[in-house]
Amino acid sequence: MKATPRCFPPTLFVLLMLMGCDPITGAAKPLSALRQGGRAPVDRFINAVPGRTECPPGRKAIIAPVPLHPVIEVLVSPGDRVKKGQVLVKLDDDEARADVRAKQAALENARIALKESRRHLGAVAKLYEKGAFSEEGNHGAQVAILREEMNERAAAAAWESAQAELEHYTVTAVIDGVVSWLDVSPGMVSRPGTTVWGEILDLSEIDVRCELAAEQADQVSVGQAAEVRRQGCDAVGRVVFVGITLDKETGLVPVVVRLPNRKGRLRCGVPVQVRFHDRQQAGVHE
Repeated sequence: MKATPRCFPPTLFVLLMLMGCDPITGAAKPLSALRQGGRAPVDRFINAVPGRTECPPGRKAIIAPVPLHPVIEVLVSPGDRVKKGQVLVKLDDDEARADVRAKQAALENARIALKESRRHLGAVAKLYEKGAFSEEGNHGAQVAILREEMNERAAAAAWESAQAELEHYTVTAVIDGVVSWLDVSPGMVSRPGTTVWGEILDLSEIDVRCELAAEQADQVSVGQAAEVRRQGCDAVGRVVFVGITLDKETGLVPVVVRLPNRKGRLRCGVPVQVRFHDRQQAGVHE
């Protein structure tokens, strides 16, 4: 027997269309079909997005050598809080200090030579005025003054350079923070540019990096509030970055939330959950 086609009264046909159902089968249409030709509904919150904490840019500094000289003293340990400019590691600087002394002696010699040249020019000038000294001799004395002045400036610059080089024999902290790790011992010799001895982190603020689908990222803006949740530690931060391209590997949009961490309760590399607030509640307007 052939199946009898189903027939619907006109009023029921219109009702099924308004409900988003197939007027032939009565089944609900897929959500994608309902969204075609209209804007998809926007959730008030984006909940339970996995993220991971990391140190904000500019708040991490390395501890590394500059000259190729042995370590003679290590003054800090991992976990120590340090201030900018504080000495962390000392290197053997005997050669550097000897070079400073040699450059200082050269500067003193240059100053003595300049002083004698000026005294000589004064004597020559008196004789030249009386006609008892030739013009060539007077000119030579003046040239000697200029030469000794140049020598004195060059010696002073060399001495200042040697003095500045001494600074490299003490490794100092370039930011305020906490020594997160350190691997250096007295007697160690490391080649500059190829070795890192440790790191200093300033975690008074901390970043949380997470990834959203493109549709979710459209609901997030810089300045929007976000809750960062971890067992025993909940905090509120602000979105500081929303990626403009998809990650090539995951196909998701990177988003960074920054929050205060004054008590240092959050560490770097810790998994957390992020909940993004509604943009209007966060005071963000397009």
